[in-house]
Amino acid sequence: MTTAHLAVLLTALIPALAVAQPADPAPPAALTWHRVTPAVVEGKGWTDTAGDFDRFPKRAKDDVPEAVWELSRQSAGLSVRFTSNATRVRVRWTVTRDRLALPHMPATGVSGLDLYARDAGAWRFVGGARPIDSPTNDASVIVGLTPEPREFRLYLPLYNGVDRLEVGVPEEASFRFDEPSRAKPVVVYGTSITQGCCASRPGMSYTAILGRRLGVPVINLGFSGSARAEPEVARLLAELDPAAYVLDALPNMTPQQVVERMPALIDIIRAARPHTPIVLVEHLLYPNLRFRKEKASDVAAANASLRQIHEARRKGGDRRITIVPSATLLGSDGDGTVDDSHPTELGFQRMVDGLEPYLRRALWPGSTTAR
Repeated sequence: MTTAHLAVLLTALIPALAVAQPADPAPPAALTWHRVTPAVVEGKGWTDTAGDFDRFPKRAKDDVPEAVWELSRQSAGLSVRFTSNATRVRVRWTVTRDRLALPHMPATGVSGLDLYARDAGAWRFVGGARPIDSPTNDASVIVGLTPEPREFRLYLPLYNGVDRLEVGVPEEASFRFDEPSRAKPVVVYGTSITQGCCASRPGMSYTAILGRRLGVPVINLGFSGSARAEPEVARLLAELDPAAYVLDALPNMTPQQVVERMPALIDIIRAARPHTPIVLVEHLLYPNLRFRKEKASDVAAANASLRQIHEARRKGGDRRITIVPSATLLGSDGDGTVDDSHPTELGFQRMVDGLEPYLRRALWPGSTTAR
């Protein structure tokens, strides 16, 4: 077939192909947008923050280490609840950092949003909003919901800050933001592991899973590369009045820092909160420690020191302090982490399986069920 013949044939086919194209879908129904304000955010320990979705009060800027301050401006652990009969949910959010992802953590966990709904008494995953651009994204979370009232929970990014957040639902849908829980929260202080690295989405950090399992608010005070029991941070922790403290700071502390700083951290908390349960968490047993003898020795020394601190306080009469052994936290198959230390979601689930019984006994002595 010559080029001329081919051109004639294509010219004849183009109208037919155009007719065969599917019609444009009907435009989506108009949405009403509802802006999230600090008053409806759950998981904040302080209201006097510089940004709506910061984790430390603005007065802490000149007191805590600069790295901790910058991390406190990331929205790890924050969420908002709302009730709606919407058939679709859309979100618009503006992040504070250009970096949407990390080499070992996807953008959905670093900078994305994560929606759950309560169903038959349990929180169930509904959908996520994937960040594409910086700073602002407008993304569909879910479509095709049956039009019945539901309680939703929207988790905020783990490793990015949020400047503005809006929830969009069809104009005809009912919508209200729910007040944050008035129950005393569990405060978890720790490292990048606590902050949520490397969950694929915010609802799969171990603090978020714990909150859903226990049915209590959780304040995530995890600081990547930090959490060295600084006295300035300890004094901030002592300002809070939680149902329990979980201290999971060992992974970023040297054995000597554990000896020197953990007793002081506990003393500062106890001076302000003499009866609040404190749950100490041993250093995770990383899966490759069998190949890293020096690191394994440091982990063993840190854990031994934490056990001694716990025992000394118990002997001194502190009956509201307990310790979680690391052997229960990651499993023994070596498959619980992304790299040499940060849990996968399998690892986070195992951590919660190990932590949950200790938290239940701390929160509800003599009981194995949540109240």
